[in-house]
Amino acid sequence: MSSPKPNRTQQLVTDLLQLVHEGVVPGTKLPAESALMEQFSVSRTVVREAISQLQAGGIVRTYQGKGSFVLALPDKGEFEVGEVAPSDVDGVIELLEFRTAIEVESAGLAAQRRSGAQLAKLDETLADFAAAHNHPASAVDADFAFHLQIAWSSGNRHFPRLLESLGKSMLAMPHARLDGNRDAYSRVYDEHSVIHSAITANDVLAARAAMRTHLANSARRLRP
Repeated sequence: MSSPKPNRTQQLVTDLLQLVHEGVVPGTKLPAESALMEQFSVSRTVVREAISQLQAGGIVRTYQGKGSFVLALPDKGEFEVGEVAPSDVDGVIELLEFRTAIEVESAGLAAQRRSGAQLAKLDETLADFAAAHNHPASAVDADFAFHLQIAWSSGNRHFPRLLESLGKSMLAMPHARLDGNRDAYSRVYDEHSVIHSAITANDVLAARAAMRTHLANSARRLRP
């Protein structure tokens, strides 16, 4: 029997890691092989390869006749950017440049690889962002969730892990947005919507361009 294609196996590893991050606690049993095959439309060989990778990473353990159980959340690593004060415009723009290098490619991969379930979650985060225009704290949460969901949809687990290591402080939040300026908020929402539309349409080049434009505009908005 031939080995499963690496991209199918890696995609399933990423999907399972997302399930773990979204609420599976240590000791919880993963779905059965047959259920995973049906849910993610993959072969039994792909499922077993993906679970083997999670076993090698110390994330799950499989017991004969019982199934696979989550042992611990994946290690987030030791990468740290450090605190960047909102008043440090040069520091925030430097962080946006770093994010551009990561998130443009992440958006392109998401347009190419995203699943129907991941697109549904991206729909939810965009709707949450639209509804949060009068609630700054909720807006920050929704903004971060939108970018993080794109990273998960890339099919490469390193993208979401990097964004999680940066945390919500990675977001550039000018006072015009935090102070409830509806026009400023609408412009940012429209930029998010363009990214969302490109990913929905599986348009890799448009997704990359839309993300690059959004982050470039975020940097421009920080300047007096």
